Amino acid sequence: MKTDIKIPRSLFRSFSRRSAAALLALTLLSLRPARADQGLEKQVKFDYLEKVLTLRRFYSGQHLKFHSDGTLQGDAPLGLWTLDGQIEVEDVHLRGAQLAIKGRRIHRIFDAQQKPVDQLTTLKNASGKQQKDLEKALHHLKVEIEIELPSQNPDEKDVSAAIHAVFLTGSESMMDIMPPYWRAYFAKQEGKPQPAPEATKGPVYLSKPGRGGVLAPRVFYAPDPEYSDEARKARYMGTIVLSLVVDSSGNPAELQIQRPLGLGLDEMAVKAVSTWRFRPAEKDGDPVPVAINVEVNFHLY
Repeated sequence: MKTDIKIPRSLFRSFSRRSAAALLALTLLSLRPARADQGLEKQVKFDYLEKVLTLRRFYSGQHLKFHSDGTLQGDAPLGLWTLDGQIEVEDVHLRGAQLAIKGRRIHRIFDAQQKPVDQLTTLKNASGKQQKDLEKALHHLKVEIEIELPSQNPDEKDVSAAIHAVFLTGSESMMDIMPPYWRAYFAKQEGKPQPAPEATKGPVYLSKPGRGGVLAPRVFYAPDPEYSDEARKARYMGTIVLSLVVDSSGNPAELQIQRPLGLGLDEMAVKAVSTWRFRPAEKDGDPVPVAINVEVNFHLY
């Protein structure tokens, strides 16, 4: 037997209104975080899109994850400043407690005034297959950096603090994050006092030929530096100038980059010259430490 149950219209209307109200409330609650995220994401995009950011530590790799305090999640090899230190921001996404920054790694070379230059910008009018292939490869140096934020509903200060924990701020000096052999170069570029050299026993002389002068040190062991893969692929060549002190035993110390090349060659030059050995400089027949400059040539044949 079929039984029809009749529901009073007043009860049905009351239930419908309550259900609609509850559904609307849930919808509004679900939209609030998204709208907040969207507004904050829009601000972050405005602040950082197309900007160049410098990593505090030059990790290589295509995907890096950081905690909100700037410490790395997992493992990633440390690279070199001119290859892995900077990115150009191409996109930013904010989702709850996760900030994702997508960009292109910048390979740095140096112009005639020793200013760092994005290698890609030097190839805009390039012709020839090799140069076109290099330009394409530089365009595809992609990296995604994920930064964990302190809460699911971060504010602008949370996002800013997390970004600054991973990247250098505009008011900070490159000298604070660079290896010691780069500090003289950046002191000059930033108009700051040259860093004080490490303590050396006794005075450091300059080579001055002639009577009563200091005889220059003479190198007797000078292995050639290795080429970085990036410089070799680009067939990038030139000369790096390093300053150093040859101590009274003929060992190099206090190496500083004075005229760089980029693409990882500067570190290769420092690594090679650190192994050089000299017959020490002499003053009045005695070995003495002396400050000199050396040139390191990179050429492909």
